[in-house]
Amino acid sequence: MAKLLLAKFYGVGQPLDLREVDTQQGLYVTKLRDSGFVDFVPSEQPAEQPGKTIVESLEMIDGKLVQTWSIQDLPETESVD
Repeated sequence: MAKLLLAKFYGVGQPLDLREVDTQQGLYVTKLRDSGFVDFVPSEQPAEQPGKTIVESLEMIDGKLVQTWSIQDLPETESVD
């Protein structure tokens, strides 16, 4: 049985509603799509690195919600003496 990942994005700072559905559940898939769910394209989260932070991004590309990750430097913190 083939599986399909569908997601509904409510906005920045809101949880992502992610559903894994069987492609044979045609009526259910149609109901989800009609309520705003789109195909979700996940990507593997990179490993943590010292002094770095991992940032997730979600972008609509060709009608699909695509997940990407970037590794960024942690902001410098000032010590208070």
